[in-house]
Amino acid sequence: MSKWVCKVCGYVHEGDSAPEKCPVCGVGPDKFEEKKEAKAEEADEEPSKWVCSVCGHVHEGEEPPAKCPVCSVGPEKFNKQSGEMTWAAEHVLGVAKGASEDIICDLRANFEAECTEVGMYLAMGRVAHREGFPEIGVYYEQAAMEEAEHAAKFAELLGEVLTDSTKKNLELRVAAENGATLGKVDLATRAKKANLDAIHDTVHEMARDEARHGKAFAGLLKRYFG
Repeated sequence: MSKWVCKVCGYVHEGDSAPEKCPVCGVGPDKFEEKKEAKAEEADEEPSKWVCSVCGHVHEGEEPPAKCPVCSVGPEKFNKQSGEMTWAAEHVLGVAKGASEDIICDLRANFEAECTEVGMYLAMGRVAHREGFPEIGVYYEQAAMEEAEHAAKFAELLGEVLTDSTKKNLELRVAAENGATLGKVDLATRAKKANLDAIHDTVHEMARDEARHGKAFAGLLKRYFG
């Protein structure tokens, strides 16, 4: 069954031929035009996408542009995007798995060293602030964040202290923070009994921090994964 569109008012009639009279505006069959299915498909077809391999600019059209409007390269640098999108490069967790034992041992040692430096540099920064060298303290803080990034990369290479599942990582950290809270409370209690008030106060406050972290992770786990 064909569709006939009135060129005057837009009324659509379905049938083998145009109606004798448009029921909306009253014009005759000569004012109707058959709507071809092929045209409809052509209208719905999305234009081709061309991606610049230099800067990533996306051009829509049948052909790539003569010149990229962003980085000015020619059409030969454009790739037609078709099918499912793939990524030419990305980080993968645990790429060091299967490496020789000496490599693994050194990666673990570097991970632990970087983690140690984070805490050490932040503590050194606090010393610098107290001594009246705030700019030195701020640089220690910046260096600590860079060491933390190094630690994160070693952790990714090893793939031992985390998984490639955000849900699983949250589950693991909820349990870990819960255990850390208990451990710090135990330490703080023993310090209190030994009249080490400064240690008790600091560690007890850390225990509260761990509990806050764990409850935040638990909330995120419930919100995103049920």
